[in-house]
Amino acid sequence: MTQHNSSEPPDHAAERARTTVHVNNEVVELDDRTPTGEQILAAARLRPATGYALIRWPERGPTNEVALDDVIDLPRHGPLAEFFAIKADGVRYFTLDEERYAWAGPLDVETVRRIGRIDERMGLWLELTDEEDRLLVPGEVIDLEAPGVERLYTKKPSWHLQIRDKDYAFDQPQVIVRDALVRAGFDVSKSWEVKFKVKDRPIRPVGMNDVLDLSQPGVERLRVAPANVNNGDGTQDARRDFSLLPDDVSFLASAGLRWQTIIDGGRWLIVEGYTLPAGYNAPYCTIAVEIPEGYPSAQLDMFFCSPHLTVNGTTPPQTEHRQLIASTEFQRWSRHRGVGSEWTPGFDNLQSHFALIEHAITREVGA
Repeated sequence: MTQHNSSEPPDHAAERARTTVHVNNEVVELDDRTPTGEQILAAARLRPATGYALIRWPERGPTNEVALDDVIDLPRHGPLAEFFAIKADGVRYFTLDEERYAWAGPLDVETVRRIGRIDERMGLWLELTDEEDRLLVPGEVIDLEAPGVERLYTKKPSWHLQIRDKDYAFDQPQVIVRDALVRAGFDVSKSWEVKFKVKDRPIRPVGMNDVLDLSQPGVERLRVAPANVNNGDGTQDARRDFSLLPDDVSFLASAGLRWQTIIDGGRWLIVEGYTLPAGYNAPYCTIAVEIPEGYPSAQLDMFFCSPHLTVNGTTPPQTEHRQLIASTEFQRWSRHRGVGSEWTPGFDNLQSHFALIEHAITREVGA
């Protein structure tokens, strides 16, 4: 009987036992713990191997390319090694938070978030050269075929709102008006008149407990002014020399504007306490709009401001003319509709005219 010599090399049969990996989320069995890329593709029944790109997704760190003749030393313990086999003619690269990743075929946001192990609370951004970096949205596809290497990075998302023309960032898209004012340093124990402006929409009043959705397109600013105890359509001393159309009355009420109508050499709508952006010589003004007899078939044109407004000490162009209305001198703003934006009866009204006024006033200060 021959005794076993313990100094002889051990039997390596156990080490050559079958092992498994994940390829495209499926379990694939292998006969070797040190397979080549081609062996992994063959075991996954992906042929011809030259038609596929094999990408390894390590337990930590970025993805990397596995060439057909590359040898992979598979781990003996821990999670199964992860691979992606993608039918493609080559491998492309991108960077994520300064680490270089390999990929093949289409690359969407969800894939980047998965292979980059990005926390769901973090935003994924695309770095751009000639314009502002862009927050990528779910479902968006990143073009790896473009020249150069796409550079991606993560950061905690924020939503922005201007309050009194100063920018404030919030870490949630929904913000309560009261919280926004506290953030901007307002004493919320006092009464404030607050209006919310979204691009291409009429400015509208909001209450302290209202929730602002900062994720909607075109969010611009909050305008804040001391509240007037006589605010509203019901001001007892408001003149009503002529009636407005019901839709115009509804617009003025929804916008929280104080108004009256005066006949004085013309039919005038007078709107008081119109809030102005920073840069003007006054925090607010009174606006007059002449309402012609033929309105709404006849167009509304220009507008008038009191007091005389300047921007950073300079008078805006085409505002030199003065108009006396009910013993008050107004500054005429000669702003007219251009080609392609002519007055359209049945569509244009007081609301669209105030959108023109808003644009003209904010344009002077670049807001």
